[in-house]
Amino acid sequence: MKKLILALLAAGTIATANAQEPHSILLYGNLGFNTNSHDTLGGTGNNHPAKNTNWNADIGVGYQFNHNWTLGLAVSWMQNAYKDYAGHKNTFNTYMIGPFARFSKYIGKSETFFWFSQLDFRYHGGYHTAEGSPANMKHNGIYVGLWPALGINVGRGLCLNFAVGGVNYTTDKMEGVVYATNTFNFTFGQQVNFGISKNFNCGHKMHSHHEPGDEVHRRRADHTEDEDDAAPKPRKKERSRDDDE
Repeated sequence: MKKLILALLAAGTIATANAQEPHSILLYGNLGFNTNSHDTLGGTGNNHPAKNTNWNADIGVGYQFNHNWTLGLAVSWMQNAYKDYAGHKNTFNTYMIGPFARFSKYIGKSETFFWFSQLDFRYHGGYHTAEGSPANMKHNGIYVGLWPALGINVGRGLCLNFAVGGVNYTTDKMEGVVYATNTFNFTFGQQVNFGISKNFNCGHKMHSHHEPGDEVHRRRADHTEDEDDAAPKPRKKERSRDDDE
C-alpha cells in the first residue's frame, strides 16, 4: 500500500510540475488592448468625438537548460492609434527585439506556485505615420528591464504568469536630433501584466524524463522500498538439550 500511494504521488507530480523542466523550450506571450472615446474641440468650437486605440504584443522563446535558468529571444510591438474629429488617423509604432535571461524557482515545497525574475536587453525603435504622409519622427535606442513575476502551473507545462511592474532603463534618440534622452522608470506596484507560458519537451524519452521534485519522491520511494524489502534478521539458534548432553 505504501508503494502504491508513493507511486500515485509521483504520477501527480509528473502531471503538473513541468514548468521548470530542464532541456525544454519555453514559449511565452503577453497581449494588451484598450480603446477609449472622448470629445475634442473642433474648428467650429463644438465638441466632436475622437478615439484612441492602444495594443501591444510581447512574444518570447527560450531554451531552459536546467531547473532554474532560461535564455532566449523576445520580440515586442506596440501601437497607439489616434483618430481625430475629422477622421484623420495618426499612429505611433514602437518595436523591440533582444535577448532575455530568466531565473525561476518553486515557492517552498510547492510544485504548483513559483516565482521568476526576467532580465531583458533589447534594441528598440519607433516611428509616426499619418494618412497620406510618409513615416516620420523615427527614433531608436536601448532598453534594459528587470521584472519579477508569479507563475501558477495549470496543466502539463502550461502556466499563468502575473507581474506587477519592475525597473527599466531606456535610451532614445530621435532622427535628426543630436542628443539622446535617458529615462529610468520604477513601475513596481504601478501596473499589472498577465501572460501565458508553455514548456515544450525536446523529445526526451519518458523513461529518462526528469521533473522538479523527482529527487524527493525518488529518495522517499527508495527508502520505503528498502524498508519493505529488507531481509529479516536471522534468529539466534536455540541450543537443544541434546547438544548440551
